[in-house]
Amino acid sequence: KNAIVSCFESAGLPDLTEAEIQKELTFVIVGAGPTGIEFAAELLDFIEENGPRYYKQLLPYVRIKIVEAAPSILRPFEDGMKDEAIRRLTRTMEIEGVATLRPCEILLNKQVSEVTANYIYFKDGDKIQYGMSLWAAGIGPLPITTNMVEALEETEQKGAQEFARGRLGVDPWLRVIGGKGEVFAFGDCSCVSNTPMLPATAQVASQQGEFLGKLFSNDYRVDAGGGDGQLVPPVVADPNQSKSFSEQIASFAMGESEIAAPFQYLDLGILAYTGSGSALAQVQVAPGKGDPTSETWNPVRLQIKGKLGFGLWRSIYLWKQTSPKNVVLVTLDWIKVKLFGRDISIL
Repeated sequence: KNAIVSCFESAGLPDLTEAEIQKELTFVIVGAGPTGIEFAAELLDFIEENGPRYYKQLLPYVRIKIVEAAPSILRPFEDGMKDEAIRRLTRTMEIEGVATLRPCEILLNKQVSEVTANYIYFKDGDKIQYGMSLWAAGIGPLPITTNMVEALEETEQKGAQEFARGRLGVDPWLRVIGGKGEVFAFGDCSCVSNTPMLPATAQVASQQGEFLGKLFSNDYRVDAGGGDGQLVPPVVADPNQSKSFSEQIASFAMGESEIAAPFQYLDLGILAYTGSGSALAQVQVAPGKGDPTSETWNPVRLQIKGKLGFGLWRSIYLWKQTSPKNVVLVTLDWIKVKLFGRDISIL
């Protein structure tokens, strides 16, 4: 918020040329995933709802550029949902006393090569001068991850890199391949073997963390090896220990009561706010046909957009709060913004 307001305040200084004003009010968002799209949507809402009150004379100079290296935005969403997001983001704004605005532009197949204090350079030779940029694209692995991959280069991890590609390859029980059952990895730094690449989201990491917590607390022998020295699936140390209902179902499905069920990702859906009280919600409702480990597997998904999607988005946002106090504070904040507009004071 401080950076956005500073750009508008800088653009309002006297004696600036039109080119300098437009530079200050050019916002570049690198990455068109849910994070980048939601930021652009909130910025558009600010321009449309609060801009006329504070910066009316500056609105014609605002430019919002969403840069994406891939050929489409919101990669996890179906094509129809992507088209709806593009339509909402590139909408025309009618503001009294201001020429018709269409500030948002989406640049696809644009790979960033360098970001400096004033310019963003692209591999095709183009460049954009900006006042503020937001990096919402992927990031490289942390040194601890790359160091571990290198340390396991003489093990089965080397072959696992064919699908892990810089992440730590793990088996279906999240044991690092080549780590002798003593090292575990989950979240963005890991890639489960023999499955499609899971999205780098908190939803995946949360489920994997919960899975490992249960695996450790239920006293499974995670480092058990077979006669050939290879790791075998984790086996329970005490066959008579009690099992949860979900563990009983997994044991029945596998036909084996002493082996831990492997990690299974449950897609709870993805959401993205697209501005002006509209959002996208996509929820998997059926597994679909074909092999779930195939890249072409296409499950049946429920698609919700517009005002209904916005209602679902806000409901889940509140549901995910960690305490009743947070639910009340967030709700009051939304009401305050609706009644009085956004607070633009710089902290």
